[in-house]
Parts: sequence; structure tokens; C-alpha cells
Amino acid sequence: MTAAPVDLRDPAVLELLRCGRIEITGRLVDASNATLFGTVSADGVELRCVYKPVRGERPLWDFPDGTLAGREVASHLISEVGGWHVVPPTLLRDGPFGPGMVQVWVDTDDERGLVDVLPPTEVPPGWLGVLRARDGRGEPAVLVHADVPELQAMATFDVVVNNADRKGGHVLAGVDGGIYGVDHGLCLHVEHKLRTVLWGW
Repeated sequence: MTAAPVDLRDPAVLELLRCGRIEITGRLVDASNATLFGTVSADGVELRCVYKPVRGERPLWDFPDGTLAGREVASHLISEVGGWHVVPPTLLRDGPFGPGMVQVWVDTDDERGLVDVLPPTEVPPGWLGVLRARDGRGEPAVLVHADVPELQAMATFDVVVNNADRKGGHVLAGVDGGIYGVDHGLCLHVEHKLRTVLWGW
């Protein structure tokens, strides 16, 4: 399944995530919680994945301990039921370091930007401004994002799940042409905590 873009809506993808053998091959060192990547495989089929064990979650003052993996799974379910399909297949299962969130790895198209910080004179036509600031040298800069229906759907999804952590790096342009949001551990709080870069609308 890794030779060509994976159809993330194929039920076989979730089944492989659920039943396949997880092998860890590395760690995303910039992540605030333990975020491991590797493969999940069964019957000669292999898929790259992200695995976030519950025991690797750092405590937060405003979210109950040990709930971030479950919030990631719930966000995926809401994305599917709502028809947005912006969260890659995600489920809760046992892994090499205990229970955790397992999610399909999204291969990205680095040439297709969706969120950026640019000088005001370099904003692409049709992009939407979010805020103006100054860079480290004091030069004007603007946070912008593309004006496309998929990002508008993601912005709506963020409002519904009360996403407190939509950073630009959590918006992925997939090589399959899709646009995906990742890292939803800080969603679904009982208090209003919406924080997203997708404010252009």
C-alpha cells in the first residue's frame, strides 16, 4: 500500500491499523508528546503510521491526564460523521508501549503550500490574511492561508471540535491531492478554547 497514494477512505486501511503488527522506526523529536512513527503490517501489506502512546503524554493543566489519544480518535470519528474527511484514519489500540493512538501517516506534497508567513508583497492572489506582524528583523509579515473549500471545511471542523491547537504544521497537503489535519489531542474541551490559524474567513 505504500507504493502508491493510499485511499484513506478504504475500510481496509482502518482494518490494517486495527489488526496489523506495529513496528516503530523512529520518533518525531519536535513533538511535545511522545510521537513515534513506523509501519503497521499484516498479510504482506504495509502502511506507514504514527503511534502516540498514552503513557507518553505530558500532563497539561487544562486537559485531564491520559485523554489526548482518545481526543484524537474522537476527532477522527467526528470528521467522518460530519462528512469533512479531514482527519486521517485514526484509532485507539494497544501498541509496543501500551495503549495509544495510531494514525495513517500522510505523505505530503511539499510544493503545495496551504499556510505560510510571508512579506505582505508576496502573498499569492486569492490567499486570505489572518494577522499582520513583524519578523525577527522587524520587517512586516503576514500570516496567510489558501482560500480553498477543503481548508474551509477544516476551519468548520475546528469550530465543531473546539480545536485549541490548529497550527500551520498541522495542515497537510497530501500527495493524493487531499488536505488533512493532524494532531487533535487538544480538542473537545468543555470550555471554549478555539485556537486556529484558519481565521481567514
